[in-house]
Amino acid sequence: MNNKKWKRFDQLTVKCFYTITGMEKDHECWNQAFELFKELVSDMKREQPDGKLELYQVDDITDYEYDVQEWLDDYLDELDMNGEYERLLEVCDALLGMFCWEDGDWSEIKFRKTSVLGALKRNDEAAAFCGQWLEDEPDNISAVTASVYASLAQHDMTTAEKLITQHIHEDTQCTEENDILFTAASAYYQAAGKKKEKKRIEQAIKAYEKYLEEYWMGGDEDEDEFVWGDDELPF
Repeated sequence: MNNKKWKRFDQLTVKCFYTITGMEKDHECWNQAFELFKELVSDMKREQPDGKLELYQVDDITDYEYDVQEWLDDYLDELDMNGEYERLLEVCDALLGMFCWEDGDWSEIKFRKTSVLGALKRNDEAAAFCGQWLEDEPDNISAVTASVYASLAQHDMTTAEKLITQHIHEDTQCTEENDILFTAASAYYQAAGKKKEKKRIEQAIKAYEKYLEEYWMGGDEDEDEFVWGDDELPF
């Protein structure tokens, strides 16, 4: 590894942290760190026997000294929060192309890409991207959810409802794995003016939120053993 480059990356990411705390005013350090990160990834890929690299391997190889994945999450949030959507789209595309993603999960980055395309009003592009993603991963809840939002942006209510009803039935509980889809379903039923269906979805979401609140407050129930009570049914 190029220790000089990693040392510089470490210095830049420290400055990035200082921008969050207000101790540093120049936010360009985020972009500088990412450009250097791309160089470091290229260097690491050259050292791999097959030339392939997963995102999670970067932290493995560096013994988690730089918390790369956490920093990347903060960087994406920083761009999103500041409305730098064109740059955010560039970074998402760069990340999707930098790694092989054979073992790693790229759902969060793909979801961010569809969201930023929506923010840029590039709705046709977002729909096309989601369509391909859904074709590749038809059971990926993030892909389904992104496709619902993309359909709503195009006023394609038929496709949005079809996706929702394929994955949310009357007895489907809102859980950690599908809560984003329930939120999208609520938005759809609101837009469609379907009050009964929206109420059912909202009750499921509230039941899950109530469970989470009780769980994190130190309730006795174990998450894996949780059973809906009669007064907590999500429909």
